[in-house]
Amino acid sequence: MIRTLPRWVLLPAALGALLVVLPVVALVLRTDPAGALALVTSPAALDALGLSLGTAVVATVACVVLGAPLALVLARTRFPGQRVVRALVLLPLVLPPVVGGLALLHTFGRRGLLGTPLELLGVQVPFTTVAVVVAQTFVALPFLVLGLEGALRTLDDRVEDVAATLGAGPTTVLRRVTLPRVLPGLASGAVLAFARALGEFGATITFAGALPGVTQTLPLEIYLQRSADPDAAVALAVLLVVVALAVTVGVHATGAPTSAGRGPGRHGGPDDRAGQAAGAGAGRTAPDGGPGAAAAPVPVSPAGAVRPAAALRIAVRVPDRGLDVTLDVAPGQVVAVLGENGAGKSTLLAAVAGLVPGEGEVRVDGVDVTRAPPRDRHVGWVGQRPLLLEHLDVLDDVAFGPRSRGAGRRLSRERATVALARVGAGHLAGRRGHALSGGQAQRVSLARALATEPRLLLLDEPFAALDVGVAAHARTLLLGLARQEPRTTLLVTHDLLDVLVLADRVVVLADGRVVEDGPVAEVLARPRSAFAARLAGVHLVTGTVVASADGPARGGAAGGAAGGAAGEEHEVTVDAGAGLVLVGTSTEPLTVGEPAAAVVEPRAVAVHTVRPTGSPRNVVPVRLTDLEPSGALVRVRGTAAGGVVLAADLTPRAVAALALTPGTDAWFTVKAAELAVHARPAAPAPGATLVG
Repeated sequence: MIRTLPRWVLLPAALGALLVVLPVVALVLRTDPAGALALVTSPAALDALGLSLGTAVVATVACVVLGAPLALVLARTRFPGQRVVRALVLLPLVLPPVVGGLALLHTFGRRGLLGTPLELLGVQVPFTTVAVVVAQTFVALPFLVLGLEGALRTLDDRVEDVAATLGAGPTTVLRRVTLPRVLPGLASGAVLAFARALGEFGATITFAGALPGVTQTLPLEIYLQRSADPDAAVALAVLLVVVALAVTVGVHATGAPTSAGRGPGRHGGPDDRAGQAAGAGAGRTAPDGGPGAAAAPVPVSPAGAVRPAAALRIAVRVPDRGLDVTLDVAPGQVVAVLGENGAGKSTLLAAVAGLVPGEGEVRVDGVDVTRAPPRDRHVGWVGQRPLLLEHLDVLDDVAFGPRSRGAGRRLSRERATVALARVGAGHLAGRRGHALSGGQAQRVSLARALATEPRLLLLDEPFAALDVGVAAHARTLLLGLARQEPRTTLLVTHDLLDVLVLADRVVVLADGRVVEDGPVAEVLARPRSAFAARLAGVHLVTGTVVASADGPARGGAAGGAAGGAAGEEHEVTVDAGAGLVLVGTSTEPLTVGEPAAAVVEPRAVAVHTVRPTGSPRNVVPVRLTDLEPSGALVRVRGTAAGGVVLAADLTPRAVAALALTPGTDAWFTVKAAELAVHARPAAPAPGATLVG
C-alpha cells in the first residue's frame, strides 16, 4: 500500500523508527529478568509508581479543565495580541524543565509572586504533592492545547452555525456539537499530556524536591537509583516505559471516528435510489430520485398547527464584505437570489440568519430581530453541503432543533419523525450522517430545518453538489412542500431550473447591491443585468439611448423627450461605446441619454463572411474567437471593436459551408425587430460587453 509514496521515503522513515525503538530495545535487553521483578515491586518503587500515576492523572484532568477552554479561545476568537498569547502558552514546550521549575518556584515560593499571599492564608505549595501536580500541569498543558486547537481548526464551523439557527445557545452548541466532534483530538491531547506528566522530572525536582512518598515520583526514583543501584534504575525505567506504552496504545487502539463527509456516496447516484421500497415514509409514490416522485403529504405536527408565513423586511449592510441590500418579501414568497460568485448572495443569507455582524435592520412580521442571536430568529438554513451532526444518528440530528428550543426528548423525536416523513427519509432515521449519499443527506438537512417550524427558510445553493437526477427530485420535493406549507424563502442559486420551478421573484446582486428585482417571467423575458441575461440564455449589451421612437438623435430639438408610449412598440437606438451602435425595439418609454440594455437571442444572429447588404439594421464586424457545441447547434463567438463579445447559434452544416474557424473575420447581423431594448437602473462604464 505504498503506491502513492515514493520509495525513497522508506529509508528515512525506517531510520526514524530505529532511532526511537532501538534505545528502548537496548534498555529491555539490559534488564535482568530474574531480579527485575523484585526491584519493581519494592515498597519504594511501588510508592513512586503510585505517586506518579496519581499526580499524572490529576495533572491531566487539570490540563483538560484549563486547556480545553484555552484551546477554544485560541481557535475560535480573534483578539489583539493573540499570537503573543499563543506563544506564551506554548512556551513550556521549548523551555528546559529546570527553567520551568525555577519559574514556578519564583511564583509560588515563600518569596514568590503569589507565595507571600498564599502563605498568609496558610497555603504552602513548594515541596508538596500539590507542587508535583502543578509542575506536571505546567509542562503538559501545552500538549493538550496544541492538539485540541489543531483539531478545532480542522472542523467546519458552519456546522455550529447551523446548530445556532436551529435554536441552540452557545453552551448547547459547545456541549452537543463542538466537543463531541472534536473528541478524538481532545483524547489525543489528553494522552500526550498524561504521558508528558508521567515522565516529568526537571520541573518537579526543582519545584517539589524528592521527598519519598510525597514528591518522589518514579522518574525521580530512577534518577536517584542511577548512582546507588544501576540495575534497579534500569528495571524501574523499563517499568515506566511499559506503563506509558500501555496507556498510549490503550487509548489510541480505540480509533477515531471517520471524518465528516467521507462516507460513501457523498455526491448522490445509485445510493439515493437504493433501499426505498420498504419503509420509505408516508405518502411515498416513487423511488428516491426516480421520475415522478412526489413529496409526502404533510402530517399534522405534534406541536400543533403550522405557523403562518412571515413577511420579511431586509435593510442590511455588511461593510467589510461590501453588502448593502434592501428588500421587502411578502409572506410565503419564494425569492431567488442570483449573481456572480462573490456578489454577496451567501453573505445576505448569513446576515438574515444573524451569522455575520452587520448594520441596518432585519424585521420578521414587523418585529425587529436585528440584534437577536441566530437561535431567536426562527430561521431554517440549508446550505450546499448538508453539514449533518455526524456524531448523532439521523433521528437525533433532526431532533436537535426541537430539543434545543426546549422540547423534551420524546416530543423532539416525534417532531423529527414527522419532518423525516415529510421529505421521504423516514427509513434513514437510524443511520449516521457519514453513511448517507449526497441526496439522502440533503433530504435530512431539509428535514432538520423544517423540524423547528421556521418562519423563514434560507436555502444556499441546496442542490449544487447533487447529481442531476438527484437534484431534480430534491427540487420537486421542495416544490411539493412549498405548495402544501407556504413559507417565506430566500433561495440562492445559479440554476435556471431552480428559478423556474421554485421561485416567485428574482433578485440579482452585483458587488453587494441589488441590480435587478422582479417577477421571474419578467426578469427572464426582459433581463437588465448581464447575469440574468446569461441565465435566460440570451445576450445583453449595455449602453445609452441616443434616439427613441422617431425623434432626433442626442442633441437634437427633441433630445431628452420620452419616445413612445408605455406598451407601444417603437424603435430605439443604443450607443454601446467603441463605435458600436445598435438599433432595436422597445415597449418602454425610453428617454434619450437614459441607460439601456439591448437583449438578443443567439439564434437571431446571422453570420456572413462578406459584408451583407439589404434589410438588417445591425451589421457588426467581428473576429471569431471560438466555436463550441450548444445542443444540436454550434455557438460561434466573435469580438467586435472595443472588446464587445457577440455570439450566434448556427447549424453544423452552416458552419462547415462558411468555413468558420477561430481567427476568421466575419459580420454578425441582427434585425431591429429581434433586438429588444429595456431601461436599466444605472449607466455602466463605456464599452460594456455583451455577455454570452
